Amino acid sequence: MAMKGPMWVPVMQELLDRIVSGTYPVGGVLPSESQLGAEFDVSRTVLRESVKVLTEKGLVSTWRGRGTIVEPASHWRTFDPDLLAARLRHPGGEDVIRELLILRKGIEPVLASMAALQANDGDRSRLQSRFDDLDRWKDDPESYVMADGDFHAEIATISGVAIACDLFDLMAEPFALARRGTALITGGLQAAHLQHHRVFTCIMARDATGASAAMYEHMQSAQDRLDQLQWSNDRLSLPTEPPWTTTPRQKD
Repeated sequence: MAMKGPMWVPVMQELLDRIVSGTYPVGGVLPSESQLGAEFDVSRTVLRESVKVLTEKGLVSTWRGRGTIVEPASHWRTFDPDLLAARLRHPGGEDVIRELLILRKGIEPVLASMAALQANDGDRSRLQSRFDDLDRWKDDPESYVMADGDFHAEIATISGVAIACDLFDLMAEPFALARRGTALITGGLQAAHLQHHRVFTCIMARDATGASAAMYEHMQSAQDRLDQLQWSNDRLSLPTEPPWTTTPRQKD
C-alpha cells in the first residue's frame, strides 16, 4: 500500500471501505492489531489512530475484552465526506443520491425563494454570470454539469443560509454524479436548462413564490430522470451511447 500524507489515512480509508462493503459486517469484530499491522505493514500507533477516526465517524466502537466492533449503519455519521465517498463506491450508492435529492427538494425551493427576496444588485449580477455560463455550455454536458453546480451554489449563497453553503460543498461529489447521470437521459439537459431559466427569471424578478415553485419543479424533474438510470453493482451505470456527439470544449 502506497502511503501519502499521514500513514493512518489510507489504512482508515481501507478499513472504512471494508465496513461499508460488508467485508467487516455489522456486529463483527475487526482483525486484531497484530493481524492488521502485518497486513498493512504499519505500527500499532498508526492502527490506533485509524480506529480512533473510525470511532469518531461512528463506524466502530472498542470494548475491553471484545475488540473493535462494527456499529450499525444508524450510528454512522451520515454526512461525513469519507463515508459518503465510500458509500458511493459500493452497492447502495444510488440510495445516497436519491436520499440527497429528497433533501434538496425540501431545501432548495426555500433557498430560491429567499434569494428572490434578498438578492441585491451585486447578487443578481453574479447570478446572471452563473446563468450565462449555463447558457454557454448548454450543448456541452460535461461543462454544463460544472456550471449547474455553480448556479445552485450561488443561489444558496444569495439566500444567506450559511449552513446550506456548507452542505453544498459537502455534497459536491454525489450531486455531480447525479447531474452527470441525469444529463444523459434523452432531453434531460434541455429540460434542465429550461427549468434553470425559470428559476433564474423568477429570482431576478423578485418573485419568491415563482422561484420556489420553479425550483421544486426542477428537483422533481431531476428525480424523475434519476429513476430512469440503471445502476451497476457498485455505482451509477451510464448509457453506452450518450445523446450528444460533441467533444467537451475547453473553457476560455
